[in-house]
Amino acid sequence: MFSSTHPPLENTIYTLSYGLSDHDTQLLILNTGQKMEKECHTYTKRKIYKYTIADFQLKLSHETWETVFDGNDINKIFNPFLNIFLRIYYSSFPLIQVKSKMNQNSWVTPGIITSCKYKRELYKELQINNNATLASYYGNYTKILSIVIRKAKIIEHDKLILNSHNKVKTTWGIINK
Repeated sequence: MFSSTHPPLENTIYTLSYGLSDHDTQLLILNTGQKMEKECHTYTKRKIYKYTIADFQLKLSHETWETVFDGNDINKIFNPFLNIFLRIYYSSFPLIQVKSKMNQNSWVTPGIITSCKYKRELYKELQINNNATLASYYGNYTKILSIVIRKAKIIEHDKLILNSHNKVKTTWGIINK
């Protein structure tokens, strides 16, 4: 009943024939493509948290250290010390694999984050105290912050385009973002 005129990965047209008249029905299935996943990279890091630090300290305190304290020659006792220390370190702080998505807004610097938090605090203070001087300061601060953010975006976008192999594709990616 169905006859395909295109490969299944592209847009597909099916012809439906009922045999009742000279008119056939056509069904078009559009392939919208696959959703692009964000680029990510995997890196390895140690699992260091409050409880792993406490575990490390506990294991160090329970170690006897006999081989270290019994020796007199520093060159001979260093290797046993290092072996004990590293064994406890590796067991307390295991390696973990972490996937990190690429930062879509790499123009956001710690300074911009701090400034935005301060602007938010100023806004809250302005809501509580209707002070003309504070309102003027908040307005000026907002203008300066928006200029800084705009310049940071421009610098980041220029850097992306400059380092790109396909400048048109990168430019459209920036526009669509």
